[in-house]
Amino acid sequence: MSVYPTGSFENELQRRIYEYVERNGAVTPAELARSIEVDGGHSDSKPARSRAYTESVPPTQDELQSCLETLQAEGYLTDIDGKVRIALSATTADLECDEGVVVIRPAREEDRAGVVETMRTVAEGETYVGAETVAMELDRESALVRANEARSRIVFVAILLPEPAEDEAETESSEERTEPPATDGDVVGWLHIDAPALPALRHTAELTVGVEPQYRRRGIGSSLLEYGLEWASDAGYQKCYQNVPATNDDALAFLEEHGWQRDGEHEGQYCLDGELVDEIMLATWLDSQ
Repeated sequence: MSVYPTGSFENELQRRIYEYVERNGAVTPAELARSIEVDGGHSDSKPARSRAYTESVPPTQDELQSCLETLQAEGYLTDIDGKVRIALSATTADLECDEGVVVIRPAREEDRAGVVETMRTVAEGETYVGAETVAMELDRESALVRANEARSRIVFVAILLPEPAEDEAETESSEERTEPPATDGDVVGWLHIDAPALPALRHTAELTVGVEPQYRRRGIGSSLLEYGLEWASDAGYQKCYQNVPATNDDALAFLEEHGWQRDGEHEGQYCLDGELVDEIMLATWLDSQ
């Protein structure tokens, strides 16, 4: 129940490549070549739990390329727009609305500013503390998506595509649309899944979801939630939960309409506008989806 390829690295070079990409979000092969070093003469040995590295050397181009190809073939890394990234086993989904086509897909590093801005817009008025907390965390860290031995953090986005020019409309209607470039369109919604790797909690994941106010009631939030829960179920998680202030009537109604149950509450957990507000805990079991 983790995106992290625990125990599956064939050698130390594969491990170091994966961990560098995981920490930095999206890197070029040239950056990897400049940044990765291995113990001299040991790039093909099994990764050791403890070894004193007395000499570090860059891998050869062939070694680097071979490890990248293996990690991509095994589904741990992917190359999009010339940058190597953590790979997520997820497809895209399209949703038609009055404003155009909304594409739901795994987030990319280039989406970071849009994701943070949308989270903060939704959290205005201190009614969605969880979203503001995640936005602060994303501002501090160097990678949007994380998948390591301690945790997995996955983000999906709803992207409103720009209207195609008239001379492009006929081409798009007669040909299957390919996945849009990372920089196309605006982030109008997100879904965030955060899961610890502790054995006792590995079956659970915390979820936040939100849509820009002007794009609500178009099915975007429901589509994001369905998409994210399906991914979480496929990834092996059994329970998703989130906690929201009792004053956030919209979030409570939205989740309960989608079958989420109240697990309990923490009295006076938040201080919002000088008033103590209870925290409502909600959860859903994925085997019932």
